Amino acid sequence: MRVDTLTAASAAIARGELSPVELTEHLLARIAATEPALHAYATVTAEAALARAHALAGEPPRGPLHGIPIGVKDLIDTAGVRTGYGSPRFAGHVPDKDATAVTRLLDAGTVILGKHTTHELAWGGRTDSAYFGPTHNPYRRGHIPGGSSGGSAASVTAGSSLGGLGSDTAGSVRIPAALSGCVGFKPTHGRIPLDGVLPLAPSLDHLGVLARTVDDATLLMDALAGPLTGQPPARLRVGWLGGWFAAVLAPEVRAALDAVRARLEDAGVAVVDIDVPDEPLMPEAPLARIVREAGAYHRAAFTEQPELFGPDIAELMRLPAPPAEQVERQEAALARIVAALRSALEDGCDVLACATVPVTAPPIGADTVTIDGREWPVEFVLTRLTAPFNAAGLPAISVPVALAGGLPIGLQLAGGPLRDPAVLAAGRLVQQLTPPLPPPAIRSEGEQR
Repeated sequence: MRVDTLTAASAAIARGELSPVELTEHLLARIAATEPALHAYATVTAEAALARAHALAGEPPRGPLHGIPIGVKDLIDTAGVRTGYGSPRFAGHVPDKDATAVTRLLDAGTVILGKHTTHELAWGGRTDSAYFGPTHNPYRRGHIPGGSSGGSAASVTAGSSLGGLGSDTAGSVRIPAALSGCVGFKPTHGRIPLDGVLPLAPSLDHLGVLARTVDDATLLMDALAGPLTGQPPARLRVGWLGGWFAAVLAPEVRAALDAVRARLEDAGVAVVDIDVPDEPLMPEAPLARIVREAGAYHRAAFTEQPELFGPDIAELMRLPAPPAEQVERQEAALARIVAALRSALEDGCDVLACATVPVTAPPIGADTVTIDGREWPVEFVLTRLTAPFNAAGLPAISVPVALAGGLPIGLQLAGGPLRDPAVLAAGRLVQQLTPPLPPPAIRSEGEQR
């Protein structure tokens, strides 16, 4: 069976050429084949998935997601299914109620295959748990998939699910989509309810989706959030973010972006340069806000049982409270970046474009990355270009556009508040103009050269 996308599977089910049971069996077989190399799932619910598929096979179609097998990030509650939030503190935790987002996907007819791995408490961009073992990049074992929705991205790219429900606080849907080679979409803040999701930083938290294509992501979003009025622009105007947004880019990422821009311009798209002034306190500012908000949420538990927090999370929890004037300066820097983005969108740009992540996937265990001779903390680089859109609450998508050295590169597109359809349309256009990435050749550890 060759079903590469959610959209293709949906059409095959609608035509009666494929049953939900056959499709679920195929995905479960794919999980069995790829999990030894990837570790994209924290929990696989094979029996429940097959029972659900059999039930759906006997029902009238509910819509385009009828019988579609997906995964749910292990940060999002699923009734009766172990949900550990990537943390030993919650090992064995079984919620008694589904998150609203999960309920909406189930109502649309999806089959849940299991829980995708997450960075501990969603507090990181690597998905490399010290307790449960790392998730591997589908294009190269030994490299991170990104995070914190790393399991979802690895699984979708590997073909062991047709979509994923993830969370995004500083880029946690878009970062792994870029590094693992799939589509990741974060809608306008508030469009998908967050109840039943473990908070990280409430002022920045979003839910989002991961999928093989923009069309697939759109179908998932249609089930998760109500429709928006308005049509995408007839002639797209793209603001190409420069200045601060282009100051720290690996050469191969810069070259890939230049190639995408040339394709857009050749297709008649108006592309204008947007120079964003330098902000020395970025990208630390949004990460510092996460430390304050997440630290407050987990403080009591950490005080009582610090041994149940991984080394990197424990280090963050032990950071001293910053002086008020430092917080004020950081928040002012973040506000200026957000204002620059909103100004560009208000001045006639339909969407803004930049890299999703400045580098390709670093090796598992790397604490730093080097760009143009300067060494950076890895989390600063991973979240540098995505976190501002969380602070702004704007819809943003990552679309795979190239491989460099065998590892994926993503282009990020963002739009104004509730301009989600314009962002999806722009992402669809980029995908149409860009050759698809070759599928990864997933090998187990013993098969690596």
